[in-house]
Amino acid sequence: MSERETIHLAADLSFLHTDFLWRMPGSWVGYPYYSSSEFYEDIAKTAQQGRFDLLFFGDTGGTSEDFGGNHDAVVRNGVKWPRHDMTAMIPILARLTQGVGYALTMSTTYHHPFHCARTFNALDHVTKGRIAWNAVTSAYKWEAMNWGFEEMMDHDERYRRAQEFLQVACELWDSVEPDAVIMNRESGEFLDPEKVHRLDFKGDYFNVRGPLPALPSPQQRPVIIQAGSSGPGMDLAAKYADLQFSTRRTVESMKQHRAAIDEKLAKFGRTPRDLGILWSVRVQVAESVSEARAKEQAFLDSVPPEGGLIEMSQWFGVDFSTAELGMTLTDFADQVREQKGNLGTFDELLKTTDLNMTVREFGRDYMSQRVLVAEGTPKEIVDKLEMMHYETGANGGFILARGFHASDNITEFVEHVVPELQRRGLSKKDYSGTTLRENFND
Repeated sequence: MSERETIHLAADLSFLHTDFLWRMPGSWVGYPYYSSSEFYEDIAKTAQQGRFDLLFFGDTGGTSEDFGGNHDAVVRNGVKWPRHDMTAMIPILARLTQGVGYALTMSTTYHHPFHCARTFNALDHVTKGRIAWNAVTSAYKWEAMNWGFEEMMDHDERYRRAQEFLQVACELWDSVEPDAVIMNRESGEFLDPEKVHRLDFKGDYFNVRGPLPALPSPQQRPVIIQAGSSGPGMDLAAKYADLQFSTRRTVESMKQHRAAIDEKLAKFGRTPRDLGILWSVRVQVAESVSEARAKEQAFLDSVPPEGGLIEMSQWFGVDFSTAELGMTLTDFADQVREQKGNLGTFDELLKTTDLNMTVREFGRDYMSQRVLVAEGTPKEIVDKLEMMHYETGANGGFILARGFHASDNITEFVEHVVPELQRRGLSKKDYSGTTLRENFND
């Protein structure tokens, strides 16, 4: 995806309205809460100022009842709930910015590839080529029930369906060749029919005649993101994705992940540069590391003791409220695996955590340490980002994870960290193209 070693910047906006950030001092002050665009408009302008490549909206369509056997905890505390469909936000934000791209989530398990291809073609047009598709396979049983499934589809079947889904979607985007448009008013020729192709696709999951009844969009296909870290997920990413998101928590684990995806890419005739990785990182700007830790503690002090357990229950699909006092993370691991949810993420936690830590202790740790952390002065932060970037092949960049304030976290990064990145020549000072794909290739 990236031909150069630039550190590309993104931000995860998925949970800025939830996960206890809504109650932090100053959060959402002066904005309508969540349901309209003003808050996101200002973040998008800030992202453009910092020459961010991407703003990301993750999504699920369920209401978790994992913690305590009902939805009381997630609704009462606002933990990844509510979740509006953010599709409508994208055209508004794109009109206000130049250069910033937008990633929208759509599930290969519950949608249809024709609908997906048509939607992202339209979004690519309206954003002038700055849309990305986060292709997910949806690992939550409560979402499955909203789509009419009594049981969640098996992990491997979800990925078999996803392989076919991606194949069909890509064929639909390619079904009208880029130079098919003639629009000759004198001759009356609109498109060249020889350059418009039927698919006549018949597979295990989908039958699609084609072609896509749409003009080719600026990028032809959206930038495709796939974050799966299981074997089938890595295969899907290696075959189709331009970008991966990763939540590895140590440099050694990051290097192992990069090596693993590079091996998979080779299997599909692709090179490492065909797929960049955005490593998830929580950044806290402060005068010192000790001040950063004090900000972290202030956040943790504001969160209910069971806050981390509620989040983990929703994320991993198992009721962490049932963990007995003194039960270690290892003791509880089998219950998580039985749910067949986000196993790659959970296994990463097991590999990078003291396994003798109790589940309840880990719940507190999870609130602030679930991903890599870079904290302290701008110089200290950039030192760490630079080291991690080059240690892992300088092929992608970083996506800012949830911090301890709904918008200040991103603003502080742009005002204090980005200038140091730019001074060292690590991140871009301007956008090199008009499309998201062009900017990621810089």
